[in-house]
Amino acid sequence: MKLRNLILIHLAVSALAIARPTTADFTAGQWELGQARVVEHLGRTALMGTAFLKNVSLRNGVIEVDVATTARSRSYPGLLFRVQDAGNYERIYVRPHRSPFYDDVLQYGPVFNGVDSWQLYNGAGLTAALDVLPDRWNRLKVVVAGGQAQVFWNDLPETVLAIDELARGESAGGIGLAGPLDGTAFFSDLRWTADEGLALPPPPPRPPMPGILANWEVSAPFPAIGIEFPKYPAERIAAAAWKPAAADARGMVDVSRLYPRGSRAGDCVLARTRLAAEDDGPLRVQFGYSDIVTVFLNGRPLYSGNSIYQSRDRSFLGIVGFQDELYLPLRKGENELLLLLGETSGGWGFCFRRGDEVFVHPSLRREWELKSGLALPEAVAWDPASGDCFVSNYFNEGREYLSRVSAAGEVIEREWLAGLRMPTGLRVKGNTLYAVDRSGLNLIDIRRRRIVRTIPLPGVRMANDVAIDRAGNVYVSDTPAGIVFRLRGETLEPWLKGLDRPNALLGERDRLLVGQNGKVVAVDLGSGETRELARFDRQANVDGVEPDGRGGYLVGDHNGRLYRLSAAGATTLLLDTSTPGGKIADFAYVPALKRLLIPTFDGNAVAAYSLERP
Repeated sequence: MKLRNLILIHLAVSALAIARPTTADFTAGQWELGQARVVEHLGRTALMGTAFLKNVSLRNGVIEVDVATTARSRSYPGLLFRVQDAGNYERIYVRPHRSPFYDDVLQYGPVFNGVDSWQLYNGAGLTAALDVLPDRWNRLKVVVAGGQAQVFWNDLPETVLAIDELARGESAGGIGLAGPLDGTAFFSDLRWTADEGLALPPPPPRPPMPGILANWEVSAPFPAIGIEFPKYPAERIAAAAWKPAAADARGMVDVSRLYPRGSRAGDCVLARTRLAAEDDGPLRVQFGYSDIVTVFLNGRPLYSGNSIYQSRDRSFLGIVGFQDELYLPLRKGENELLLLLGETSGGWGFCFRRGDEVFVHPSLRREWELKSGLALPEAVAWDPASGDCFVSNYFNEGREYLSRVSAAGEVIEREWLAGLRMPTGLRVKGNTLYAVDRSGLNLIDIRRRRIVRTIPLPGVRMANDVAIDRAGNVYVSDTPAGIVFRLRGETLEPWLKGLDRPNALLGERDRLLVGQNGKVVAVDLGSGETRELARFDRQANVDGVEPDGRGGYLVGDHNGRLYRLSAAGATTLLLDTSTPGGKIADFAYVPALKRLLIPTFDGNAVAAYSLERP
């Protein structure tokens, strides 16, 4: 972890250690108890229902409460903070009935204008897995500072949910508790510590999502009863009072930020944006919505859908994301994209993006793409002796192979070497090609084109990448085991343990670089001391790290992003293929040729780019 982050954490912990938490008994003098009851539960005085503290305002600090639930209860107990009024606040809550099997047991759900928008706020940084033990007191702790919050559970040492950007921004507000009145969830021992000096480590950078349709206009709401969804609402468009609405960084337009709900039977809004096209032709868009929508282009209905909670089956949640696709037949000039959007419960919003949008930095130029003869290419290794490269084909129904490809993107030999099982990382040193597969590490004589030695990985779970340092030591990562092995004689021995899914490896003179989930660390080869070099998006799976020939590195996220990492630790996004679903697996870079060779895994291709100095 970087020194600045350590200092911030140290100062925050020191301040909290000095400050004493404030508590409040569950009495009418301190709480608004109109929707709550005070009861005895598990040997304590407890609160059941929803209540707000009186005369409390907290901007930054720590809030803790003990929560008890009955087994498998659908109770949704939660903590409210920065409460502005009964319909506007931040919320953290749990779903005991989904514990411990789902990744949305814990959820962050901001509330605007009284609308509970849980269907719009899902995924990394918004929901998390959790084990909610029934019939006992569990401790929920929320640390809030600035525009961020971190959530802790019981005695777990690590954060269970890190919220990098609170949807309601920075503010001061009250504290509340929200749960049912049916005896399935209870609160006890609420305490809070205000600390205006509290600071959390800055969140990892989040690259902008390519292709978002960000700028919309939204009408005032109107009742859904009697609305003919397939019919173009010309009269309502003409009479609508429009408000501008911008999508957030995730591409989401949350209608409740603009308007409250009006009708218990359902509400509708119109939303529109304009698309310019240089010629007639289709535009692929990816989108999501809640709960009912008809999509019109230039007055013509193109799509109608129903995403109401449990409308498709009992397990259907109606979560909003870019799950649907549509081809818009644009005409040359300006086009009107109009949505008729209905809402019943769970979140009122939509998201749209151009499905084929790719970000390419000006320093990158695409040279060629090889799309034939490959089967899930996972890694590329450059052979300086021949000027060709080797490609590991990860899966081919048990008949996997290594391919040999020229610098011009031509397949020299599709099955240059067979016999490996699900091969992954590759590395060339002299006449030896080091290849990782499910058995362990294979040493291949390049000229004779044969495996001369296979070194098993003890307790192998998923051997992944291979690296060689300046002294010739060989390292292999086992991703799910959290271990990096080092070759000693004829044996691979555990060298570094307790890592968070180690994947990409790069050996240097005195250190080993290890790509993990969301970060790259450098490990001193002598002392074993680990130092964080860079942190990326929390969902990043660092699948490749290579020197850029200028003292920095190129770092690949398997999800489709490529970064330049400077020697000073600054990151620059070079390529983003995540919107169309492109992957960036274990790539190779040849500084002398300024050539980048990227295997796209399930894209079944290898793409070559030239990289110039930005």
